Amino acid sequence: MKAFADKPLTALALMLAAASGLAGCSGGAAEPEGEGDAKGGKPRERVEITFWHVWSDKDAGPITARVEAFNKSQDRIAVKVLGNQDATKQLTAISGGNPPDVALTYWNNIGPWAHAGAVLPLDDYLKKGKLDPGDFIPAALERMKVNGQYYALPFTVSMASTLMYNKKAFQEAGITRPPETLEELLDTAKKLTKRENGTITQIGFIPDYPWIDNVFWPIIFGGGWVDADGKITANQEANVQAIAYQRKFYEEFGADQIDKFRSGMGQRGTPNDPLLTGKLAMMIGWEYNFPDERKPDGPIGVAPFPYPADRPDLKGSGMVGPRAVFIPKKARHPEEAWEFMQYLLGKESQVEFAAESKTIPSLLPALDDPKLRNNEKLVMMLDFYDRAKSPTLQGFPNSVYINEYLQALTEETEKALKGQATPQEAMDRVTAKIQPLADKAKSK
Repeated sequence: MKAFADKPLTALALMLAAASGLAGCSGGAAEPEGEGDAKGGKPRERVEITFWHVWSDKDAGPITARVEAFNKSQDRIAVKVLGNQDATKQLTAISGGNPPDVALTYWNNIGPWAHAGAVLPLDDYLKKGKLDPGDFIPAALERMKVNGQYYALPFTVSMASTLMYNKKAFQEAGITRPPETLEELLDTAKKLTKRENGTITQIGFIPDYPWIDNVFWPIIFGGGWVDADGKITANQEANVQAIAYQRKFYEEFGADQIDKFRSGMGQRGTPNDPLLTGKLAMMIGWEYNFPDERKPDGPIGVAPFPYPADRPDLKGSGMVGPRAVFIPKKARHPEEAWEFMQYLLGKESQVEFAAESKTIPSLLPALDDPKLRNNEKLVMMLDFYDRAKSPTLQGFPNSVYINEYLQALTEETEKALKGQATPQEAMDRVTAKIQPLADKAKSK
């Protein structure tokens, strides 16, 4: 899954040992440091806070504009922004006792960092603040929670909830509409697959392209990974069904044939991208895939991702992976950091950022704002704004052992897809491996 594929998870897990010394730090909201006053007619000095984010210089325009807008909106706080600060840089600064006042990172870092005592809990701030938790996309907000407490808030939402398809491939095959159910997806994939002399030259769908989606597929089947009592549920029936369904494509088209085809199908994100050329007819779609080509007159079509025919209640399901904004435990100015966070996550700021960056805002009220809905430059985002409202969106639970859990899921799912283990055997092994970690985390 994309939300995890871009980050050095193993390195982060090892670095947590450095941050564990922070676990004994005191909790709660700290008192703001002195800001000076206006006695004797002297204007008080602005409190300067630091804000770190992950975007590079070439992509930092929209977030820089939000910081500048905040600085102009009031005269008490000055935010100094620093970009290109990935998880390793952030954790190094936090564990070294010199963190920024507020930072933006990928959501799956929050669980381990919160467990290490490196992140300030936000429940008390939310109770007295301007932000309404009910305004956030529920699945995105839930990813910010660790052991029942909020340690961050979602800034933007990345989402896999659509089926993207090559319109020309559909037309040539005489298919008039995209599949609505998973059963139709497999049948449509068969119709869209071509062979020459027994070799696949065009394939309808590959369930683990471009990567193994060890979270997306269980969500589509209504699965989950841990229950309310902390019991690991990787081997529940829905999760096993999700892998068994993916196996059907390998059984139908042949594992060796699929592997051979994949080796020459074209590089993603180039003019030779297999979905653009039609060599691949359908794929799981994220909001950043083919932004120009999926416009109404473009070559790529977009539809809701299919659901199990016997589970119409799962219609609209999909996976979310938000970017998270948080306050480090040892931030020098937590109150001012919270004020900036509230501005950054307010509706106006969310709408402005989404419009400039072509991303999905995390606030439900922002999804219907005319500045997004009536913007010709954002027509390719409208499907995602609509699907972001779905009550069946879900994501992976945050925890101290999240990275180990995801790694185990990926390894065992790959074995099952290759036929080296049954789906049940694979998920039983994951459950057995991760349950001790869950028990250990619960006991602390």
